[in-house]
This record gives sequence, C-alpha cells and structure tokens, in this order.
Amino acid sequence: MSSPSAQHDDDPVIARRDRIDRLNKLASRIGYGLYVVSTVAFFAGLWTSYTSAMHFVSGVSLVVGSIILAPSIVITYGVRAARREDAAAAAPAREDAAAQGDA
Repeated sequence: MSSPSAQHDDDPVIARRDRIDRLNKLASRIGYGLYVVSTVAFFAGLWTSYTSAMHFVSGVSLVVGSIILAPSIVITYGVRAARREDAAAAAPAREDAAAQGDA
C-alpha cells in the first residue's frame, strides 16, 4: 500500500489545486498590499498637502487591489471546500482499512 504523501504527489488534481493555491496566495498578498498602499497614500495626503498624484495613487491602488482581491477570496473558499471534501471522502476509507487491520 502506498503512503498518502505518495498518492498526493501522483494525483494531478491535487497538484493543480496546490499550484492554484500558491498563485492565489500571491494574488491575495498583492491585493492586500495595494490596499495598504492606498491607505498610506490617502492618510499621507491628509497630513500633508493632498496632491493629484497622491489622489491618483490612492484611487488606482484601491481599484486594482479590489480587482485582484475579489476573485482571490472566492478561490480561497473553493480550495478550502475541495480540501475538506477530499478529507471527508478519505476518512471512511481510512476507517475501513483500520477495521480490516484489527480483524
């Protein structure tokens, strides 16, 4: 019987899901980073003179961050649900194997 890690490495669906998850985490970091840039530019403009450049940076980073982050949040929930479903499907198989080992 092969180990679960060997099955994990051989399964193309799980490998693709892991690859999507890695890219999704990068998109999430970029999206939240752009929110930080937008917030810093906004408050820097409030504390100093609010120039058109600060207004542009604040607005563009907020819009681009939202465009990147919205699908990233949805994909995160999808990946988590798929992993929970895989774990739930694997649980009865593990219980059956353990019951046969005790017999």
